[in-house]
Amino acid sequence: MINRIKTVLVVLAFAKAIISCHTANPQEQEIKSIPLQVDLIQFHEEFATAPSNDLDNLKGKYPAFFPKYVPDSVWMDKMEGRDTIQNVLEEAVGNAGFDFEEIKEEIELVMKHVEYYFPEFEPTPIITVLSEVDNDLKVLPTPNYLIIGIDNYLGADHELYAGINRYKAVTLERDRIPADVALAYAKLFVPPTNSRQFLEQMIYYGKLHYLQQNFAPSSSIAQIMGYAEDKAQFSLENEEQIYRYFVDRELLYSTDPKLLTRFILPAPFSKFYLEIDNETPGGVAQYIGWQIVASYAENNNASLQDVINTPAEEIFNQSRYKPRS
Repeated sequence: MINRIKTVLVVLAFAKAIISCHTANPQEQEIKSIPLQVDLIQFHEEFATAPSNDLDNLKGKYPAFFPKYVPDSVWMDKMEGRDTIQNVLEEAVGNAGFDFEEIKEEIELVMKHVEYYFPEFEPTPIITVLSEVDNDLKVLPTPNYLIIGIDNYLGADHELYAGINRYKAVTLERDRIPADVALAYAKLFVPPTNSRQFLEQMIYYGKLHYLQQNFAPSSSIAQIMGYAEDKAQFSLENEEQIYRYFVDRELLYSTDPKLLTRFILPAPFSKFYLEIDNETPGGVAQYIGWQIVASYAENNNASLQDVINTPAEEIFNQSRYKPRS
């Protein structure tokens, strides 16, 4: 059903066009000139180099990172080298060669985009921690800090990620940080949907990715979607066939909960129940939702606030969406 119909050059040209339309315009220059500067605190390094008798000082300085239910003995084991996992993570991050000034500048640029579209946004200091490769702590905005679990960005092929499914491991790359920060911020502005309808779910994720794209316009489609490059390429090449599958099988207004796992939630691949399934990205309906939302915004001159506030069915009906063929 789904056949590749475009060359790699066409796909790359399209991806480059998406990026260039955001970066080579006066608006982008205006955003970059916003006077915003935040601190980046390398808490993971400060903790790793602190002597054990400095624990009380660290707890006073960063109380949020020392829950009261965790006994001091746990932190002492980490500080004095008796925690094997802590030792491995500290060594891996230390050997990664992160340019933290570059990371700070990239995140600041995302923050500038957020502030441009939402002036009420209040930037916070950035703080890097060791999360024990916890996906929920890759990027976490809080009232006091933007937390970055820096051990989640050692590279897809790093030995620490050997037991992680490949579709997740590809997202553990250093160059994914801006897109991940943009998505974390997008989730602060787009309210989740309680609807089980397939279209509602598609549009919800489409809104997230549309804001994410606007917050981090230099990120690639693969980075925005959390896909491997070949999976992003598949989505571009087969957009019309994917959408036609949903329409022909009358899935858009279905409330079948199985559609979430088949086409919405992250997974190694989407489940069309066809031989080609292994070539598809998981959650491919999120990509279609993004394209529908982007079409709505373009054809209706909609602001990001308009996109957020407009109901899913109205977005769909007024999008004039035409999938690429």
